[in-house]
Amino acid sequence: MPNYRKAIAEEIDVLKSFIFKHGLNPWNYLPKDGIDKTFSLLANNHGEALVACEGESIIGLAIFFYPSALPENFQQYTDSEPAVYIAEVVVHGDYSGRGIGSKLLNKIITKAPDIGASKLLLDRHEENAASAGMMRKAGFVEISTFSDLERRHFGSRKTTVLSFDL
Repeated sequence: MPNYRKAIAEEIDVLKSFIFKHGLNPWNYLPKDGIDKTFSLLANNHGEALVACEGESIIGLAIFFYPSALPENFQQYTDSEPAVYIAEVVVHGDYSGRGIGSKLLNKIITKAPDIGASKLLLDRHEENAASAGMMRKAGFVEISTFSDLERRHFGSRKTTVLSFDL
């Protein structure tokens, strides 16, 4: 049974490696400079990372930004409500399909009111069935799909934005 906790600053290099090892696939857009920016926001207290562990091994990771750091392109989906943006959810390949990603999302949902959020937002490749299932299981609903040629280089090349209202 995995345990879940907040990541610590000393784990940044391990977490970056984890993202690139277990998150890289044709559906995900993971440029190194984007991941560096994500961890810079965390280091400057604009968000948090949660990890799922089995013993001492990290088997899942979720990164979210506080409402004050909501990316500008997601503000159109907030209805002027404070929103958390979930930047990454990555599960070790050997542990996929066990509900770890959904549990990480639920941990963020539970924490969101404590940081002043009334909504959560995230996005995925339109055709990423594994992410779609994880997000649906956690209660997220699709609110928009659009052509995203800069970030999507596979399949439909579209991004779907999802929301969870608290």
